[in-house]
Amino acid sequence: MKKLLLFLIFLMLFQSLVYAQFQKGSIMARGNVGYKTTHTERKNINPQFPNSDNRTENIWILLPGLGYFIKENLALGAQGGMGRGTNSYSESRTVTRDFYAGIFLRKFLVMDEKFSFILEGYGNRVWGRPFFESSGGMFFDSKVDGWNTGISLGVHYMLSKKIGLELRSGILEYNTTNTYNLMSQTNISQSSEFDLNLLSNFGLGLNFFF
Repeated sequence: MKKLLLFLIFLMLFQSLVYAQFQKGSIMARGNVGYKTTHTERKNINPQFPNSDNRTENIWILLPGLGYFIKENLALGAQGGMGRGTNSYSESRTVTRDFYAGIFLRKFLVMDEKFSFILEGYGNRVWGRPFFESSGGMFFDSKVDGWNTGISLGVHYMLSKKIGLELRSGILEYNTTNTYNLMSQTNISQSSEFDLNLLSNFGLGLNFFF
């Protein structure tokens, strides 16, 4: 962990090269497909759902975005997309369709004309519609809302003067979630967790520069 922190400090202080794609005023359009696994300690409010500290969710996310370079090698942008997650806890299973809307701030640490490191901070508002299947055979509609913020680290390679390929991994993430039963109008659960997700959150994407 200490080595990772030192590496991040080095990246932030590193005086990288500047190429036309990353100059102030340039625009970056991106498409990203991500996969992550989260482990959440769940605090249930409805007594018919027992507490569980073993909630694991596997999520696929499609998250395109549009960024503007506010200075050399630094882009600020907006993103939005959707995801699909599955998890199990307390002998129950959930399938969730999530929708995301948020912002990102990305720093390019340019090594040469083609290769760069990327360091990114992001924050998203999240809405979801889970469908629960409990051990007692109960099925009901619900909704989820919360926040998702974090830091990711990755590498970026220019395939041409206008197109780049990236691979990213999450480093640290914070999530808050509230789940509501729409049939009984009750709050089923609340959760808020920090997650070190260096090996559990990956993204692959294409970037287009204008």
